[in-house]
Amino acid sequence: MFGILLLIISIGDFLFFRIENEYVLALTILYVISCASGVSGNNFCNGFAAAIATFAVTFGLNHFNLIGGGDVKLLFPMVLFAESNLLTFLIGVSIGGVILAIVYFLFSRQIFFMRRKIICSLYIFSRKQNKSCLLNFALLSLSRIDKRIVALRKYTFNAMKQEIPYGMAISFGGFCVIYENCVARW
Repeated sequence: MFGILLLIISIGDFLFFRIENEYVLALTILYVISCASGVSGNNFCNGFAAAIATFAVTFGLNHFNLIGGGDVKLLFPMVLFAESNLLTFLIGVSIGGVILAIVYFLFSRQIFFMRRKIICSLYIFSRKQNKSCLLNFALLSLSRIDKRIVALRKYTFNAMKQEIPYGMAISFGGFCVIYENCVARW
């Protein structure tokens, strides 16, 4: 479930540069459930202190527009989940961020127009669906898609103002933690 949420968050951040509160809340609840069931929570106090410290620092960075608000929200449950694998998480986020920055630097124009085509295709596909489907759940609602389509139509490409969806890098760090936990159990 954790990996699926990270994948949905990454896709949403790539397409809309937005990390929904519902997914951050779901990750936090998933962490609480995993602590209650004994799967996680070995270093709960240390993990919680690290998550609070990370939130405080990144909230300050957000105040100066150096990091997005969604990334600040996402880092809290991710640091909780990382627990004793915090170094792996930070290395994963760093590697993912560097790769994203290089790719966006080299291909920002192509990525912009690819995103626009994907969003328009998703919009048309979701409009044709009469009943709720996984796509609508992943994108949360058609009304949110409508608002984003309108915003996207007004937005024109500007290489100097190109945003980078660092939520993808944060999710990559989460996948690195999942991988390390799976390797450690075998």
